[in-house]
Amino acid sequence: MQAPIQSEQLQETQNWVPGDAVAPQSAIPLVAPGVSPDLVYDLRLKDGSSGRYYEELGRFSDKLLAEIELRAGPALGAYSRYVLHDMNEAPRSRGEYGIELLTLGLALRRYRVSADLTPAWVFLLARQLFRLRRRSTLLKPAADCARSVIVSLFMLPKTGHDPRQSRPLADGLPRLIDWLQATGEFEQEVVRLNNWLGFLATLPRAEAAHWVKAALALFDWFQGQADRVLGPYTRGVPGFLTGEYARRGCREDQVFCAKQPVEYHLNMVAAEIMNRGLREQFERTRLKAVLVPACMRGAQAATCKARASGVDLTCTACDPACAVNRISRKMRGLGAKVYLVPHSTGFSRWLERWQRQPDTGVAAVACLLNILPGGYEMRARGIASQCVPLDYPGCAKHWRRKAIATGLNEDRLVQIVAGNHP
Repeated sequence: MQAPIQSEQLQETQNWVPGDAVAPQSAIPLVAPGVSPDLVYDLRLKDGSSGRYYEELGRFSDKLLAEIELRAGPALGAYSRYVLHDMNEAPRSRGEYGIELLTLGLALRRYRVSADLTPAWVFLLARQLFRLRRRSTLLKPAADCARSVIVSLFMLPKTGHDPRQSRPLADGLPRLIDWLQATGEFEQEVVRLNNWLGFLATLPRAEAAHWVKAALALFDWFQGQADRVLGPYTRGVPGFLTGEYARRGCREDQVFCAKQPVEYHLNMVAAEIMNRGLREQFERTRLKAVLVPACMRGAQAATCKARASGVDLTCTACDPACAVNRISRKMRGLGAKVYLVPHSTGFSRWLERWQRQPDTGVAAVACLLNILPGGYEMRARGIASQCVPLDYPGCAKHWRRKAIATGLNEDRLVQIVAGNHP
């Protein structure tokens, strides 16, 4: 029998990273474009809609895919054969492989110096603390506190610095991947980069070095081009980093929240390109499920009467103004069911179910920095999925002192679920 879930169970964030703490969201106001200038990102600009964002993103993604082919087409072909035959992985779209190469370039440019300068014992301790926070709810606060200290002192100070070492870039990849894994924030990215590491090891040394440099050059091109096209949507990131983020001191989410605009831009194009690669499979599924974060609830969040049945949380329409209520009605008309994701640890539990139900397509909504890892996880589980980013983030856990209700482009979600995507 279903029973109303207690309000404190629902007062959590949209973040998909496992194990995150709960953030209160009582009395959350809605926010309009321009009303809250401290938004970290905002896809709506001033016209109140993110429709223009999706148009620009589509055009820019086309341009990016053409550039990747121009710079690294042979590498993508060889890599796709490697993961298919050597790794026994189901084929992905060529664009998705291109996003992986771009991610490699970003990781090298942003984090290689930090990886080189971080002592080996820090890697080990950070991984042990991350495992501890997952295994023990009782010890999680202490583990997070310890992680925040070592991350602040040893892992973040050199992030973003240009490498000056003479050592070949490819030689630093294993240590870089270890560093990313030790942070606990790049779990899915590490899997993909390990595949690239294995592929590069099969090539002659000079050829491997060539493609690593190509990944760096591609990222440098992307950074400049994306800043011009997508930068207007992430104007709040620098202010957040020098303001709210800088005032926090040591926190468990330091690496996650320290990301630069280019990392938001990568997630933007990744969502678009991964959606394209999975769209046909998603549209073939007989059933549709939509996952929305609890941060989308309206001003009645503290008294939300969503019903719990096992891991399922479903809207009971207790608040006519709630975005989750409105989306649930729209999706019901399309034959899709909406589920609230109130806690990051719940995301993987839902995925375990649909991994066993290949006739169900899953459309997941999340903030931008969770799009790429969430998409990777669904892809790895063989789930026919689509991702839709929140138009802006609003949780007090990561982005704000006072939470605000979040929203998304509902027309975009309808188009995806209905199968009439432009």
